[in-house]
Amino acid sequence: MKKRMAALLIFGISTTTWAQSSVTLYGIIDAGLTYVTNTGGHSDLIEDTGVMQANRWGLTGVEDLGGGIKALFTLENGFTLGNGALGQGGALFGRTASVGLSNRFGTLTMGRQYDFMYYLGLDASLGQFGGAYAAHVFDIDRLTGEQLNNTVKYVSPSFHGLNVGALYGFSNVAGQFGGAKGAPRAVSFGANYDGGPLVINLAYTDVNGTGGAASESLLNATAVRNYGIGGRYLYRSLTLFGNYTNNRISGLVRNAATTLQIFEGGFNWLATPSTSFGVGYSFTDWSYANYNQVNVAAHYFLSKSTDIYVSAYYQHSNSISRPAAIWLILNPGTNTGYSSNQNQLAMRVGMRVQF
Repeated sequence: MKKRMAALLIFGISTTTWAQSSVTLYGIIDAGLTYVTNTGGHSDLIEDTGVMQANRWGLTGVEDLGGGIKALFTLENGFTLGNGALGQGGALFGRTASVGLSNRFGTLTMGRQYDFMYYLGLDASLGQFGGAYAAHVFDIDRLTGEQLNNTVKYVSPSFHGLNVGALYGFSNVAGQFGGAKGAPRAVSFGANYDGGPLVINLAYTDVNGTGGAASESLLNATAVRNYGIGGRYLYRSLTLFGNYTNNRISGLVRNAATTLQIFEGGFNWLATPSTSFGVGYSFTDWSYANYNQVNVAAHYFLSKSTDIYVSAYYQHSNSISRPAAIWLILNPGTNTGYSSNQNQLAMRVGMRVQF
């Protein structure tokens, strides 16, 4: 009888613990066809995936430890749908790999995580309706989401809609506490106000020592400093959005520094419960070139988790030596796809499934 009662007690404890824990599997799959008018002087038709949102699957878990304390983790894998290859340089959980604790004082996590510039992407064309092709030139302001390794991140609880956060990324290399090539030291801060129809984001990130981002490699950067503000306002079925980022690149040419300022605004209109239309415009002010880009898209939702869409992106550069550069998103990490002149147009038909 004692053994039976002990077994029942153990079983009861284990089932109670399981009831207070949860693990969720989620993901996004995006695929489509993209036509580009000018890649090195020739048009091109490609099957491109992970454009509207990057392809991924992930696991997130929460365990209630009692006393208002919870343990949590996120493991998120990125992949290329066209060939099944791992993304993020072949890392198994290259998009996110973090574990931490939360309570009424906030959330503390450690691992491979996004800096706070990423949240400004929600206030841009790429976050509202346009996807990766709507990213700002070179994605130098990190709005599409650039991961940082060896980070410790804190996010406060919401206070009347306002929360703040801070992140520190260690180089993890002896003698290189301040950062080095391939082992960056990173600092990031953010503040977010969500007041219902009005959302405002502020962010700052400083990365000393390159970490492998496509924009850093392209521009031969040794350090990048970003700050920005973004916001959106929902009025009935219309979302108005805008953002500004200031991005300083060091080491571009003979350790010189240069700054890109990027301005963007637009709207996203939910015309019916299943149909939305978006238009956005961005202007990049750089000493080497100025870029103008227009992004438009229409989405039709077959269900809450599946939509089909058509989109178009036009970019103009005022410098032939720094031509239109939508190619950076089409062919990351390569020198193929440059426009042979100052203009480039990309048009896409795609489908996205979320689970």
